[in-house]
Amino acid sequence: MATNQLDLVGHLSDLKLRVDSYRFELQQTIEARRPATTQTINEERTRFRHIPLHDLIPEELVGQGSFADVYRGQWLSQHHQVAIKVIRVGQLSDEAKKNFIQEISTMHQMRFDNIITIFGACMEPNYHALVIEYMALGSLASLLQKSDIYPLSWSERWSIALQMVKGINYLHLSTPHPIIHRDIKSPNFLVGQSLKGFIIKVGDFGLAKIRQETVRQTNAAGGSALLTIGTLQWTAPELFKFSEKHTTASDVYALGVVFWELATRCIPYEHNDDAVISVGVMAQQRLDIPVDVPPDFASLIQKSWSHEPTQRPSCEELILHILVHESPRLTTSELESKDDKKKTM
Repeated sequence: MATNQLDLVGHLSDLKLRVDSYRFELQQTIEARRPATTQTINEERTRFRHIPLHDLIPEELVGQGSFADVYRGQWLSQHHQVAIKVIRVGQLSDEAKKNFIQEISTMHQMRFDNIITIFGACMEPNYHALVIEYMALGSLASLLQKSDIYPLSWSERWSIALQMVKGINYLHLSTPHPIIHRDIKSPNFLVGQSLKGFIIKVGDFGLAKIRQETVRQTNAAGGSALLTIGTLQWTAPELFKFSEKHTTASDVYALGVVFWELATRCIPYEHNDDAVISVGVMAQQRLDIPVDVPPDFASLIQKSWSHEPTQRPSCEELILHILVHESPRLTTSELESKDDKKKTM
């Protein structure tokens, strides 16, 4: 009985949201006909596609982050499966709304093979969500924990690394100013698959200001949240100094940690608390690279997480490194496996 009651409450809550969404869209249409407000509303809507809540059906919760919940769902009018990223934020001030619109507009303009596509956004009172491309295999972090399903050859790992760097490089070369991701980690690379292999796309970029707004609202409501962008295991040593800001070099450091994850299929600094991680990173202690990792790939990791930002390669240099060393060459274990298959034929 209790379960049925909860289902009913959830259904009624969803129904109310949809009715409110229709009402909000009607109000916006009426407001748009008034000369004094036409310019403002049109300006907001031409920067990216506004997708009303009643046009979206969240079906399954597939991910939860520090400031948003992600659902696999349907975009009804387009008959399209999408990911719906619901931001945990209440009513936005005019300034916060302006920042949110600016960030979404920038993201919406990004069109690149290794960048997740932003179809549009839903911005309604007390409901803010991004409607983005759905990647069926989930995050890279999830993929790496499924070694029985996805064994990953080294040629596949080189390909994944190359696609990761190409996506971040596209952001870093954006004009008029580079876009710093600020939160590079394996959960923020999304994975699909084609006949040619794995497809990797960069996600969760460009929302620094709205993240800070969610933190502000959480703290104002008596909750507890840290005003930091990024996750500790992937944080460059210079960022532990409060005066330092995120740069392309701090993004590259984080890539180094993800390369290590790709090589080892392990979780970085698992079972270590925040204090141990931060002290170790600042003392130039790094994660151990197993001896069975190919030297070229180990070099990629080590260069990327160099202690000094100026010693880290740019993404363009990382791409060259990968292209030079990426080849169909197999490791010893892969060659032995291939020989065994020949013997059984």
